[in-house]
This record gives sequence, C-alpha cells and structure tokens, in this order.
Amino acid sequence: MMDFRSDTVTKPSEEMRRIMANAEVGDDIYG
Repeated sequence: MMDFRSDTVTKPSEEMRRIMANAEVGDDIYG
C-alpha cells in the first residue's frame, strides 16, 4: 500500500500519476 497522507503530496504530478497507475498493476517498484 502506498501512503499519500504527506502534506507535500497535495497535487500529484503526471509522473506521480504514472507511478500510481503502475502500482495498481504491479507493486514490484516499491519492493
């Protein structure tokens, strides 16, 4: 599970959205 409760992540950039989209199909990126 990813934690986006940090105040620094209020507006995800496109890169973040791509990472989140990738996380939905495979969490191997986060070990």
